[in-house]
Amino acid sequence: MIIDGTRLVVTDNSGAKEVECIKHKGRYASIGDIITCAVKKGTRTGKVTPGQVVKAVVVETKKELRRADGSAVKFDRNACVIVNPKGLPVGTRVLGFVTHELRARQMLKIVSLAARVF
Repeated sequence: MIIDGTRLVVTDNSGAKEVECIKHKGRYASIGDIITCAVKKGTRTGKVTPGQVVKAVVVETKKELRRADGSAVKFDRNACVIVNPKGLPVGTRVLGFVTHELRARQMLKIVSLAARVF
């Protein structure tokens, strides 16, 4: 459950390390939603620099996600992947886990770059 002001860890190699959610659709954002973020921490030499406003896809949340089979998926951090306006990832690698729910939302490029699909 991501709301305005939530800090998220960036799990790709775009140059950003931490972002803050500044805009989302609906009451809150969950796994697979696209949010607007401000980059708070990162490297100055990366593709994304601190102070920049970017779009991101939520890939991990602390709040559990219920699946149709009755199981629940829960992570120990809130994490996202930086994307361009077309929805393609800015980085060339996705570190950590992504869930199968991203495949259902047609974010196949993020799934293919990820090390593990959970």
